[in-house]
Amino acid sequence: MKYTARHIQLPSQPLSEGEAATTNRLRTYSIQIRLDAPCPSPKTATTRNIDGEFVWERLVTCKGRSAAVSIAGNWFQSLRSDGQRRGGIGKVLIGKETHEIVTVDDNWNECLYGSNFQPYSTNNRLLDKETIERVIEDSKGNLKIADSPFEKTRKYPSLEWKTTKKVNDDPIKVAFSTFIDPTKGGMKESLNGALERAKSRKGSWTREMELKDARAIVQRMKAKNEIESRKHKHAYKAA
Repeated sequence: MKYTARHIQLPSQPLSEGEAATTNRLRTYSIQIRLDAPCPSPKTATTRNIDGEFVWERLVTCKGRSAAVSIAGNWFQSLRSDGQRRGGIGKVLIGKETHEIVTVDDNWNECLYGSNFQPYSTNNRLLDKETIERVIEDSKGNLKIADSPFEKTRKYPSLEWKTTKKVNDDPIKVAFSTFIDPTKGGMKESLNGALERAKSRKGSWTREMELKDARAIVQRMKAKNEIESRKHKHAYKAA
């Protein structure tokens, strides 16, 4: 008997950024596995032709895109494992990796660009073409489609930083009219040097205040004739 996935109405337009940040309510996501050729789908999915490509599409309802990505990864691994062990439907997936053919849509705009964008975050993986194009455009060239070597022990991102993030290497102000240059000797060495100088200045200032207090005490004692001045002492000896 042929089974197909039950159709669930998708939203007509994405939610606002603020609404997308809330994942306490159920949302529907489209998981797609791209195929090299049309073939019968698992009972939880439907075989479709989208933009000239055959895919297995499965609609899932869960709380947030991260959960949908986890479901997609587990589903793919289960199908491929079944194909390897029993020669089932998933045998067409043998030799493929999750990031190569599996996508999860982002109709809720949950994947957003920012200076702290984390390519390996579950929410930002398995992106479809539309989401990739949107986020790259929002990044103004800072992100690109991931092309780093694949490591089997590590999840693969959809996007990655185009260049290493720029580090602000301008001189750092550590005291009044005092700056250090982190490009000379490194940040750690510069900060250690600044710390030592600060300790030295603190010690000198403490000693100066101690001497100042001592001088004030001497002046008060002289005013009360509790101590002789050097001039009076020499005059007394001469007599």
